[in-house]
Amino acid sequence: MTSRFLPAALAVLLGAGPVLAAEAPTVQKYLVEAPASANVPAPTALAAAFPAGFPLGLGSGVAYAGRDADGAVLLWAVGDRGPNADAPNYRAAPDAKAGPAKFFPAPDYAPSIAKLRLKGDAVEVLEVKPLRTAEGKLLSGRPIPAGTTGSTGETGLGPDLAVISMDVDGVDPEGIAVDPTDGNLWLCDEYGPFLLKVEAATGKVLKKFAPGQGLPEILAKRQPNRGFEGLAVMPDGKVIAAVQSILDVDGKVKASKAPFIRLVELDPTTGTTRMFAYPHDLAVYKKSADAKLGDLTAAGPGLLVTVEQAKGADKVMRNTVYVVDLSKATDLAGKTAPDGSALETVADLAALEGLGVVPAAKKRLFDLRELGWKAEKAEGLALLPDGKTLVVASDNDFGLAGKVEKPAADKDGKPAADPTDYEIGPDGKASYEGKPADTTFAIVPSGEKTELWLVTLPEAVQ
Repeated sequence: MTSRFLPAALAVLLGAGPVLAAEAPTVQKYLVEAPASANVPAPTALAAAFPAGFPLGLGSGVAYAGRDADGAVLLWAVGDRGPNADAPNYRAAPDAKAGPAKFFPAPDYAPSIAKLRLKGDAVEVLEVKPLRTAEGKLLSGRPIPAGTTGSTGETGLGPDLAVISMDVDGVDPEGIAVDPTDGNLWLCDEYGPFLLKVEAATGKVLKKFAPGQGLPEILAKRQPNRGFEGLAVMPDGKVIAAVQSILDVDGKVKASKAPFIRLVELDPTTGTTRMFAYPHDLAVYKKSADAKLGDLTAAGPGLLVTVEQAKGADKVMRNTVYVVDLSKATDLAGKTAPDGSALETVADLAALEGLGVVPAAKKRLFDLRELGWKAEKAEGLALLPDGKTLVVASDNDFGLAGKVEKPAADKDGKPAADPTDYEIGPDGKASYEGKPADTTFAIVPSGEKTELWLVTLPEAVQ
């Protein structure tokens, strides 16, 4: 499949505050739109709002894939679990507890990988491959059943509020990297969290690693939908994945003051693993559980680049890019707090280091917001071979969003516009704060595009 994208490439020199223009990164900006032929078909009920279907999402992760004969940059890209949107909490029976839910208007969509070509002022999609099992069956992004490794406890709903079937093999890819030993791909998944070795030529999953099944058991304590968010393959072939947020080791994550997020290393040759502590910017968040990491990319032996992103205590979105040095970081395997509980229960970094645990070191590279970044999240990161040009991608979330229609009034008399503040049952009737509400829910176009930036630093990352 070949299609030229709508270009929006603008080379700009941007600085912030007292930084000299000559020291600031240069930025080339692109809008990424897959051809209409790659759109995800919308159900009949949404045909009027999405006559051409849902635009394909390809910005959850990116990886450098080399250059073609004329020097154009080639990239691998991956989308996430597919078209979905926030939905009201679902109560399966009058005496049941309501739990989280998501709209899945295209539940049979197969999460996909794509090859992109970047040259001049345009991006071209060369191919799109859906993910498949080793036997060739298409995978889906539907929620995993309760009680199964990787379950988030979500109920999947169609646009008519009917419950959709679960998928024990459901995947939610969030990062992609190339294995230098064979040219195949590694993907990380937000559900499990899982690591997937994928055949680049076919999209078939060759190997799958899960907590307790090749990965440390403690990773099963990830917050729902906060599994692996970033992935890198190091020069020696070892795979490193970033859990998106702090683990919920005791069911009290909202009160947690955990001073670190876990990075996990897998040696595919031996199957051995290590874990490291990434010290997130704890002081800027209202609570530690708010902190999130985006993608990872390798920058040399023991060096990574990551983006820390979430709303701070000031309710301002952050997208800060850091170099991470693992050379002196302690392996967390077997390490616990003095009372035997998980390290996430220690008071702060000083207490962590008092236990002989050295976290990864980090150094700020730049703030995407200061460079003009407007998207909520930077979901994909890749470092080009020059060592100083970063590819940064946002996710369009398949161009849809959940909307509350005829909202109830909150305690301040303002419209309650968040679908997750409501509950519904099998009859589809809504309630708010325990009271019936004449509220309905819709899936509407968001107009969001996938952005792809090339951010070139004054010197190579080190």
